[in-house]
This record gives sequence, C-alpha cells and structure tokens, in this order.
Amino acid sequence: MRRAAYIFVVLVVGGLLTGCPSLFRTVSQGEVESAEDLFKDAEAAFSNKDYDKAISLYEKVRSAHPDFEKIPQTYLKAAEAFYEKGQYEKAISRYLQFAELHPAHEDVPKAKYYVAMSYFQQIKAADLDNRIVHTAAEAFKALKDSPDAGEWAKKAEEKYDECMKKLAEKELDKARTYISMGKYKAAKMAAQRVLDEYGKLGYDKDAEEIINGIKEK
Repeated sequence: MRRAAYIFVVLVVGGLLTGCPSLFRTVSQGEVESAEDLFKDAEAAFSNKDYDKAISLYEKVRSAHPDFEKIPQTYLKAAEAFYEKGQYEKAISRYLQFAELHPAHEDVPKAKYYVAMSYFQQIKAADLDNRIVHTAAEAFKALKDSPDAGEWAKKAEEKYDECMKKLAEKELDKARTYISMGKYKAAKMAAQRVLDEYGKLGYDKDAEEIINGIKEK
C-alpha cells in the first residue's frame, strides 16, 4: 500500500513538472537578475554615493554575466567607486585591470590619469619621503607624453607640474629639518637639489637662502 502511494506521488509530481515546464524555468530564471538590471542598479547606487553597494553590483555583473557588453564599464566604475571611497590601492588595481583587459577602449587615458591621481591623493604634506610623489609624477609624465592621451594629456601635465613643486617643497622641508638637527651638509645637499632638479619652479630663492645661511655657520 505504501509502495503504491509512493509511486502515485512520484507520478503526480512528475506529471506536474512535465506539464508545467514554464513554471520551473520561471523560478530558475528569477534567481539571476539580468545583466542590464544589475548594471542599472549599480549605476543608481553610484549616483546615490552608495559606493559599497555599487561596487558589489558591478562585480556581480562581471561574475554572473561575463559576456555582457558593458563589462569594461564595470571595471571602470568600480574603480571610480573605490577612488571616491578613498581606497586608492583598490582603485589603482581596478583601473589597471581595465586598461590591461581593454587596451583599445576610449577611456584608457582616463583610467591612467586616475591611477596617477590615486597615487597623488596619498601624498602627505608632513611626510619627507618622496617615493609616492615620484610615483605619481612618473605616472602623470607617462600620460602627458602619450600621443593617445587626448584631453587627459593636458590634465596630466598640470598635475605633473604640481608634483614637481611638491618635490621641491619636500627638499626644502628636508633642508630645514636637517638644519634643526645640526646636519648642515645634508641640509645643503637637499637645498642644492632644489636648484639642480626643480629649478625655476618658484623655490630657487628659498634654496639659495638656506645654502648661504649654511656657509655663514
């Protein structure tokens, strides 16, 4: 009796599934949003400055719909969201992925500019270490010298000049710090670098005054 009942249930369920295949497909399809809907939701979240949600949705589009025509934008917009959040290393990673995977895309110069800007934003005024400034300067220089940079070349040139001024300022700060420590030779070398490497940027007079002041000691 139990066996007959079991067979009956199996046949009924099987018949329902066979007779209503569209119902089964609807449930399955409903579990995955369309790429376009996900992308629109991500764009809305980005516009509302809900960057965490936007990043999650952009990355969901890539994982669930790798053939979606707007995949390049998901990398670029996720990078922009990280940039807006101040997570510059993650922004750099996404911008570089975008440029590497889509080298012919029209927004590659923009991505390279914001890679440089991500370094630039990490410059700390009180930090005497020049490495991050040099890294930003090199990135801006590469873009400003690129024949394919378009409008971004001018922007990069302006930021490159700003980096050069920051480097001059940091050398002057070093010179003054060394003087306060009684390290006059190191101070003179730092001031001389301002004249040799960052001349005519508006800091020559300050550097000369430091050098002349050391000579009098």
